[in-house]
Amino acid sequence: MESNKGLLQVLFADSDHVPLTGQVIISPVNSRGWNDFGYHIKCIFKVCVSDDVEPIEGDMLIGFLPPKEVIKSELDEWRPSLGELMKDSGKSAPTPEHLPPFFTLLPDLKSYRYVVESLGPQHAEVFLKSVNDLVVFKEEKDDWITKALTTEVFSRGFMRNSEPFFAYNNADSVLGGVDEEDFSAISNSLDLSFSLEGFQNPHEIKLRFSDQGLIPRRINVLIGKNGLGKSQALKYFCRAALRYQDKHLSLSDTENIDSRPMISRVLAVATPGETQNTFPAERIQSQKLFYRRLNLTRNSKSKVSRSIGETLVQLARSEEYIGENERWDLFLEALQKSIPVDSLIIPLNGGKHIPLKRFSRGSEQEKLDRWASVDPKTEPRLKISDNTYPLSSGQLTFFKFALLCCLYIENGSFVLMDEPETHLHPNMISDFVELLDYLLEHTGSHAILATHSAYFVREVPKEQVHVFQQQDDGGISIDQPRLRTFGASVDSISQFVFCENSEIRLTDKIYEKVKGRTFEDIDAELSDQLSLAALMHLRRKIEAV
Repeated sequence: MESNKGLLQVLFADSDHVPLTGQVIISPVNSRGWNDFGYHIKCIFKVCVSDDVEPIEGDMLIGFLPPKEVIKSELDEWRPSLGELMKDSGKSAPTPEHLPPFFTLLPDLKSYRYVVESLGPQHAEVFLKSVNDLVVFKEEKDDWITKALTTEVFSRGFMRNSEPFFAYNNADSVLGGVDEEDFSAISNSLDLSFSLEGFQNPHEIKLRFSDQGLIPRRINVLIGKNGLGKSQALKYFCRAALRYQDKHLSLSDTENIDSRPMISRVLAVATPGETQNTFPAERIQSQKLFYRRLNLTRNSKSKVSRSIGETLVQLARSEEYIGENERWDLFLEALQKSIPVDSLIIPLNGGKHIPLKRFSRGSEQEKLDRWASVDPKTEPRLKISDNTYPLSSGQLTFFKFALLCCLYIENGSFVLMDEPETHLHPNMISDFVELLDYLLEHTGSHAILATHSAYFVREVPKEQVHVFQQQDDGGISIDQPRLRTFGASVDSISQFVFCENSEIRLTDKIYEKVKGRTFEDIDAELSDQLSLAALMHLRRKIEAV
């Protein structure tokens, strides 16, 4: 292990112990209900690096190298808990010398950001080296590191869940300061395959992403007629990311040597009925990935769904950063893509209100009093002159989407949306895509949308569009369109995707009423009511008789 020279003193003690200057206290916790395959890896730390820096505490994962007396045939059964090892040592506060060699990992990327932001990069490095953190030593070639990475507690305990897996692979980018954080580690090349009853062949989708180039490719769009598996694709993406056991389902990273997707979190976003029908239920205690189902409607009656007021206060109280961006500031910047933020107000109890921009400002006492006076059922309003107005359903969709995303998104997230056009006027879809892309860019994340709207398709290049079509033999094909979709006309996209032209269908109905008349007669009567394309279609049908 690392020499103690220049490092902090590590003590293993109960959580009521307070570290002195230059000490780290690592304490066992009751992990009942927290599934770690019986490896007992969860603990908490408290550290005081110097008199000039406030002490901090947080969660930590801990593992031990088996002592030499544990023979190979007994390794599978050697799964000691920190509490048991402390008790066996016979010391009230044992030091590392009294326990088997240990190694640690913080449970997620935000924990590393918190440590670096709170202690500063230099003190953070000293702290992490003192506790034998695997990220800070990742590039070292010491024998103990190699042994730690080959233990079952590391592969089956530490790496079982996606957030510590993502942190181990990416947290080194924040150790020098959050301004150096790397946002490029998320999987950019994923192959999804799943089988649905009623189709002759599996659904196979090649999802490709990139944040390079003049036209970013952070969003993939799934489109096609009803009943072809678009929503099911989102469902099975979730199931695969959560690592459900299903031999007919796979999600692989084609650029990763072990094919495991590099995904930190999955956020599933839709209206309540669609969310429950499309996306798997949350299983907070057992799921191997940070996963949330989020509703975009007005304040929900669901017991598990937080109201807008509650969520707003939760975000305002958050002190977390993503890169250099504080979550609250990210929220305000994102909203400005579509809503006049300077006119937004938040109603308070007693008929009062406060501008949204001031919601998170002021002294600690002022903010606590303000947040306590927010009605949980409140919704933001627009103040114009001396009058206030409710947001439209589309504006509220923007507001709540930005609010929920900024609260829950993390570097390396996938945002999944089922029919996001609900409540959105077609003219607002461009604004929504701009808002979404802004959040994805500033959090190093990707999105997959299932939609019936050609307006979403025209916002992304054809390589990001997946057209679902059923073949005559009952098979399913999912292909990129030949049409250059970015900026294309909605009519062209609709004709290509849905193999139909609504204008033609409507003029066919008119033709049934005017059969036998001359085109000149019809043109004189309807030319100021029909489009040129509809008139030409009528003419072709009349002259073909």
